[in-house]
Amino acid sequence: MSSMNRELSEDSAFAAGRNSWNRHYHNSVVQPLLTDLYQITMAYAYWKSGKTDDHAVFDLFFRTNPFQGEFTIFAGLEECLKFLDGFHYSETDIEYLKHALPQGIEEEFFEYLSQLTAKDVTLFAIEEGSVAFPRVPLIKVAGPLIIVQLLETTLLTLVNYASLMATNAARYRMVAGKHIHLLEFGLRRAQGPDGGLSASKYSYIGGFDGTSNVLAGKLFNIPVKGTHAHAYITSFTGIDELKTRILQHKESGASRDLLELAMEHRVQLANVLDVSTDESSEGELAAMVSFAIAFPDGFMALVDTYDVKSDKLLGEAIVDLLDAPDTIVCDPFCVGRIHDLEGSSDELHQSYSVAPLPEIPEEECNGCCPEEDQPPAADELEAVAEDGGEQQTEAQEEEVESVAANESEDLLPPEITVAAEESPPAEEETSSPFKNDVNGNEDIEDQNLLPAEQDNEEDERKDTELEPYEAEEDHTRCTNCEALNTMIHHLRSVGKSFRSGLLNFCAVALALNDQGYRAIGIRIDSGDLAYLSCLARETFERIAERFKLPWFSKLTIVASNDINEETILSLNEQGHKIDCFGIGTHLVTCQRQPALGCVYKMVEINAQPRIKLSQDVGKVTMPGSKNVFRLYGADGHALIDLLQRVDENPPEVGQKVLCRHPFQESKRAYVIPTQVEPLYRVYWTEGRVTQVLPSLEEVRERVQVSLKTLRQDHKRTLNPTPYKVAVSDNLYNFIHELWLQNAPIGELS
Repeated sequence: MSSMNRELSEDSAFAAGRNSWNRHYHNSVVQPLLTDLYQITMAYAYWKSGKTDDHAVFDLFFRTNPFQGEFTIFAGLEECLKFLDGFHYSETDIEYLKHALPQGIEEEFFEYLSQLTAKDVTLFAIEEGSVAFPRVPLIKVAGPLIIVQLLETTLLTLVNYASLMATNAARYRMVAGKHIHLLEFGLRRAQGPDGGLSASKYSYIGGFDGTSNVLAGKLFNIPVKGTHAHAYITSFTGIDELKTRILQHKESGASRDLLELAMEHRVQLANVLDVSTDESSEGELAAMVSFAIAFPDGFMALVDTYDVKSDKLLGEAIVDLLDAPDTIVCDPFCVGRIHDLEGSSDELHQSYSVAPLPEIPEEECNGCCPEEDQPPAADELEAVAEDGGEQQTEAQEEEVESVAANESEDLLPPEITVAAEESPPAEEETSSPFKNDVNGNEDIEDQNLLPAEQDNEEDERKDTELEPYEAEEDHTRCTNCEALNTMIHHLRSVGKSFRSGLLNFCAVALALNDQGYRAIGIRIDSGDLAYLSCLARETFERIAERFKLPWFSKLTIVASNDINEETILSLNEQGHKIDCFGIGTHLVTCQRQPALGCVYKMVEINAQPRIKLSQDVGKVTMPGSKNVFRLYGADGHALIDLLQRVDENPPEVGQKVLCRHPFQESKRAYVIPTQVEPLYRVYWTEGRVTQVLPSLEEVRERVQVSLKTLRQDHKRTLNPTPYKVAVSDNLYNFIHELWLQNAPIGELS
């Protein structure tokens, strides 16, 4: 069992054994006054009209699946039942309503409200955690008209977000795969504290493995996970700030200086990984040692706090690193200029992981790619690198191939005009392919080379040294030069983006190993997540082999940084080595679709069906009290959901059933089911819950079991096949008869 699985199992065991109080948790905000004002004004009008004894049936359903998908996960039922159980207007509620409602309301109505409960309500629902589809009522509420009307808004708010959140989480689980851990990190970005708690609960139902939300962990038995923030790393500026450096061996109790061990290992690792210890931050090392001493059995570190290239090579003006060009107004990294580099070229190429480049005549550089010519393709860039790559390592070749494959379009920007005294136009500034990386990050602009015009000291020095070669008019940079320049700097930024953190982490992890502990892993919060995860995994494997520590190759790699569904799909295509995703904003705010759109419609009153008509056929309701059955096909997958009137006989296995589209006459089909599943259960009647409610773990398992009943084409991300919802022939005819009875007849003149 991996370390992540082990911790999750231990947390679940703790929760099951200790946190039994969560089943009695009730959100105090969910109360009768959590409703719209018009529900109470309608209740008074009903009461005034003498309709207190009227019996009504309402359906709660949605019209469209969220996230451009073809399924929805039903959630929130337990909260609805708790709301019914506690439905009662308190004395302070009544006093408030006397002031909030319009003047003239009779005192007897407030007395009526004070005695009102949900004891006469019956609630039918499909099982929480089940897949559901448009127009199929998730909940059917029957009872006295006034009380079932007063329940509307609260039931909608309890079901809408819960189902949307569970569906969003289930989609993340499907694209990530069953072997990847998913952690919800969204509390700080959630829609308020209640939204944060609900997001943690229903993301867990949808398939997430844990949350960073500590209160949700206590209330709902959800495993709680977390690492540390960048602030912890930056709070240390050097090793002299370490107050505690001693760690006892886990078994023998022998004390060792963990910092001293880590520094020894760092020197060894620098040779093994071909990385200079000068590239690592002393403050970062001190922070990691400190955190490891605090949590020797749970050491997981954030490794991208310091981007060492920005204060090393990139901090120098470009022309300081190279011989100045002769009369060519062109980037010094131009293909045609590289051959002039002597002393600095080896160091430069080694840093960039790019092989020495062949000699190209100068005349082929300056203006070598006219406007009408197409820029070189990515495979040409590869060929350029390979021609002179006798000393290029296999890892370097893979870097070049990876960049050529993943950045083939972005590497070849259009010609860029460099003005002598003016800043480039805004359009050209934003055209850089590295304003956002493959994961949508916006914080890596500093990883690129200094632009041609910048108001900083380095550019002033550059301008001074290049002054003899600049003309007064604007010049066009060679596209070949621009493409290679961009490629080199991408390789440079990616290859060195977290050397400091990775080197320091591995050194501390080996030091912990000396003292009998095993580190957990790393978290990456920025940059090219696919590349960096592969680089980290390769590093762990090399260390595992070098130091004979097989477990080291299995260290957990956690990735965060504004991840969404598309990001995970892209990372899957790139062959990432990530073990766990920490997902926040896009998950808890459901950014792709912020609301599900459940509605609550009356379908029957006093045993008389009611229909709502609309020019928009999608908004026409299906009248009457109904039952719902899920019919399964010969392959064992769910085939169709069938709605029937309550007085119809249910469909039978092996018997032909005519299933019809509710509004389109020509759409109909016979179905011979191999299994018939009634979807409705009575969950509330006579003032009590009538079913044993499942635990959160059981609801979570129900989600995965229910999803397995769907064909893959219903669940796929791109262009999923719509799942069919039909009505019986009897219900179809009933709907259209009632439609004709209630639709007004027009008159032409």
